[in-house]
Amino acid sequence: MIESISCVIPEITVHNNRPVTTSIAVANFFGKEHKNVLQKIRSLECSPAFTTANFSAVVVTVTAGFNDREIEAYEMTKNGFIFLVMGFTGKKAAAFKETYIAEFDRMEIELAKRQSQPPTQPNGDYSILTYFENHIPVCSRPIMPDEIVMSFDSFSDMAKRKGLVVISFQMLANMTTTGIAGLIEDTRQAYLKALPF
Repeated sequence: MIESISCVIPEITVHNNRPVTTSIAVANFFGKEHKNVLQKIRSLECSPAFTTANFSAVVVTVTAGFNDREIEAYEMTKNGFIFLVMGFTGKKAAAFKETYIAEFDRMEIELAKRQSQPPTQPNGDYSILTYFENHIPVCSRPIMPDEIVMSFDSFSDMAKRKGLVVISFQMLANMTTTGIAGLIEDTRQAYLKALPF
């Protein structure tokens, strides 16, 4: 009998031009409680140089119901991940480790391809998109020719003209049924006004 392992792709992102994952992603993927993964990271007996190079404490905003809260987590490199999960045992854990490592390898290959390719816009001119967290730039990347970048207000206006409703979770959580019905009617009226006939 073949045991089903997981059809979920490990959560790996690019930060400072290298693939990383988080303690939250590892906990979710391996079906462990995040507090236990944090405890495991804090109790690793690796050198200070290895710890500094492969683990970074970060603050992450998570949503619980309709509320956001900040929690401590760790961002880790492939080597940090491998060091952490060495202690995870069993067939299921082994399969999960292989899947995660394969995804790290895929991301590293993808990054290498991107770095070896010249910018796709003519004359090497391109725009830069910078991401901010708490008004601090955290990373930047070129805007690709097929991408559109706009403010939330511009996106909201465009969506409304197409008959869509754009609303934040926070605002929706505080609305009554009557308020939601009114919002839908207002959007319908705006859409009808925008029609060319």
